[in-house]
Amino acid sequence: MTFKYKKELVVVGIAGVICLTLFLGIKHAFFTSTSIDRPLKKVMDYYQEDVNQPKMAYATTEPITSLKSSSMPFIEMPSEEEIEEFDSFYQEEPTFKEDGSIIYDGLTMTELTDKLNRSLNSYLANTGYFFAEYTKKTGLNPYLSVAIVLLETGCKWKCSSLTVQCNNIGGLKGRGSCNGTSYSRYDSLDEGIASYLDIIYNNYYLKGLDTPEKMGPKYAASSQWAMKVNRYIEEVKSK
Repeated sequence: MTFKYKKELVVVGIAGVICLTLFLGIKHAFFTSTSIDRPLKKVMDYYQEDVNQPKMAYATTEPITSLKSSSMPFIEMPSEEEIEEFDSFYQEEPTFKEDGSIIYDGLTMTELTDKLNRSLNSYLANTGYFFAEYTKKTGLNPYLSVAIVLLETGCKWKCSSLTVQCNNIGGLKGRGSCNGTSYSRYDSLDEGIASYLDIIYNNYYLKGLDTPEKMGPKYAASSQWAMKVNRYIEEVKSK
């Protein structure tokens, strides 16, 4: 028994093998990357964790049932040009009138602002006043709020693009759009900070979840989250 189109079938078979080989090569080259945003990678390295297994949760302004998440969203690192442009945004600290009253931990507004500023870098430089002002209005522990923000944004070193481009410091969703994504865009950094701290204050602090240990089971999937936040808290307090 012979095939009328034997040669044609051989050619088609060879072509199919070539196409499959090219497809697998392209897939391997372009679609198996496990790279991670440099600020968040530094956070992982800081705690000596597997950089390919981030487990930090992100907050949301959508209807909240639980903020527990299996992973922190991968966020693109801003370009050097963006860093240079945005790092200077808050070089001049917001001005305010000091009345000498004690805000927290025996510190006045000026003293607390200066203390927090020593831990806030990159795009969050000189924003300590906004955290101190929120503490003055609500009583929220400023060391806790700054520590969580540093962990979420990578701003201990260089802030993520979500922070730099859209003033979004906690992976918040539910309003506007950051570059066409489901993440929110805020018109100003102080608005983004206040929106995130509202989540921490209303959904945790007011419900008695006022320490990393109490917040952790609801906020993060990682059992190490509280330890990480406490480590940042001690750093902020010591500066």
